[in-house]
Amino acid sequence: MNYTEYSENIEPCDLVFMTLVSIPQHQLKASGQLRVISYVLLVIPLICFCILLFTYAVNVPWMDDIDAFLSFMIGYIDAPTISEKLDWLLRPNNEHRILTAKLITLAMYKLTGTVNFRWLVFAAFVFLLGIIYVFYRLFRSIKLPLLAFIPIVFLVLQPQYYLTSIWAITGLQHLVTLSLTLAAIYCLASDNRNRFAGAIFIQIIASLSMSNGLFGWVAGAVVLALQRQWIRLAIWLIVGVATIIFYFHDFPNGQGNESSVSFFLKYPYLVFFGFFTFIGGLFDFLPNAAILVRSVLPTLGGFVLVSTMLWLLWRMNWPLLRRTSISYSSDSALISRQKRRYFFTGCYAFLLVNAVIVAFLRPRFGYDVMLVSNYMIYSAVLVSLLYLNVLSEYGIKSMPMRWVQFGLLFGLGIWGFWYITRLPKIALRKELLLTNTFNQKYNETGLGAVWRTPFATLAKEVMSKAIRKGIYQYPAAYFTPYEQDVLAARQIKSDSTLNLQLVMGDYSSLVKTDYNALPYVVNQAAVVVQSDKYTYLFPSEVSFTPAAFFLNRPVRTLKAEIVRTILPGGHYRIGILAPAGKEKAIQFSQQTLTIP
Repeated sequence: MNYTEYSENIEPCDLVFMTLVSIPQHQLKASGQLRVISYVLLVIPLICFCILLFTYAVNVPWMDDIDAFLSFMIGYIDAPTISEKLDWLLRPNNEHRILTAKLITLAMYKLTGTVNFRWLVFAAFVFLLGIIYVFYRLFRSIKLPLLAFIPIVFLVLQPQYYLTSIWAITGLQHLVTLSLTLAAIYCLASDNRNRFAGAIFIQIIASLSMSNGLFGWVAGAVVLALQRQWIRLAIWLIVGVATIIFYFHDFPNGQGNESSVSFFLKYPYLVFFGFFTFIGGLFDFLPNAAILVRSVLPTLGGFVLVSTMLWLLWRMNWPLLRRTSISYSSDSALISRQKRRYFFTGCYAFLLVNAVIVAFLRPRFGYDVMLVSNYMIYSAVLVSLLYLNVLSEYGIKSMPMRWVQFGLLFGLGIWGFWYITRLPKIALRKELLLTNTFNQKYNETGLGAVWRTPFATLAKEVMSKAIRKGIYQYPAAYFTPYEQDVLAARQIKSDSTLNLQLVMGDYSSLVKTDYNALPYVVNQAAVVVQSDKYTYLFPSEVSFTPAAFFLNRPVRTLKAEIVRTILPGGHYRIGILAPAGKEKAIQFSQQTLTIP
């Protein structure tokens, strides 16, 4: 009986099980049902990620978004000359130039007349798909069934790095730079003259999109040196040096990176371990633990990943390094494998340099920065590269089913774990952003600034101008029907039956009711902090605990964190905004808070 006849007599669920366990290669290639199953598995993480973005991406700027996008557009529109407009496109924002992000923002403004941060997040998602596309183009040359590519999609399209995937500024930096740099290395690895010109252009754009993109010149130089393309290497280095000089020529002073040297001399072991912690960020399986405990698994994972990478680098490049000249084979499979080796080597060089720089510059802000969500995409990309590298080295003559099985189970496990642990945090972040639009709209702080700092002044001026010019408009939120009532709530008397507990802290204070203290169920709710001049809202977190979020359990409790640094000095009384309370949506307790 041939495989086609055999596959018609079994159930699809049995076929999936056999696929994951023991179907030989020739049977895999013959199975039409397997291809359908592969497409289904491919689409599941894509659909889930799209739903995640459409549900939780909001049109609210946060911190650097204000200067990077709104301030840029105001300056660009008001600039009277072409040269000044070009200056607004190229001038640095903090530690980075973000040309691609600004061009996308400008295109959005030309098309719609506004700046929409939700759509900027979607634009960054396109570049995330670009990373997957580069991996798929590489995978096709290995000539394995589509099933073997599925782990990549699960590893990349997961929400561990949500502060990159649903935050406009970080998405249009990290995702853009990663996508463009990988594309440039892919073009270089093909060893084609026309693609070399394309690689230079792509790498220039990547460099001007974020400072991390500058490391792509190092990666590209490694690829060209291995290829012994000395003329191209010289051109690459000349253009790279010119780009780097241009990048830094008018950079603002006071970045503070010089203090990293003294930090390294004082704590060299933190920089050493920070490198491995950063590399192994995908294994941050205890995100709520103290940093010492939390960093153990990522650090151990980083040691394993780096060791595996070094082994693969030696396997791929030792034959090249010990030869004085390269002999070109007529075997298309060997040529294709060598091109992939160039690509993997270049990507590893880029990621290693990036990890070294991050480990050197960032631990001075606290070791937990090594595991901040913004950076997790790099670990996911590295693990994906290592998986593809193993398939490339060992999967041409006979498909390594054990690696595909392990990859599927590992990728699905990572994907499921991070959806379970991150979704409540992502939902709470959406609530935080929406609630803080009230604070920014009616007070001087709310979208990430500290009271009476230069950034607070900038944020207030930029948001006012952007709204006045029609560039931006605050989105509606759960509190929108109650805005005026909250502002006029000074007339509401305190209710002695509303008991709010206040736990003081240096940075913030925690306000909560007793368990099930409220007589009605609340969903979206906030704590109201009001003085004679100012009224602030802080979202309740109880609805976003895992039990309440996933099991839809009724909540009759409020708990919110009052961020003290955004409050001006004064005496505040504390109440609640609970729309589910209907006529008693706004209540005040006798609890008070004093900010010196």
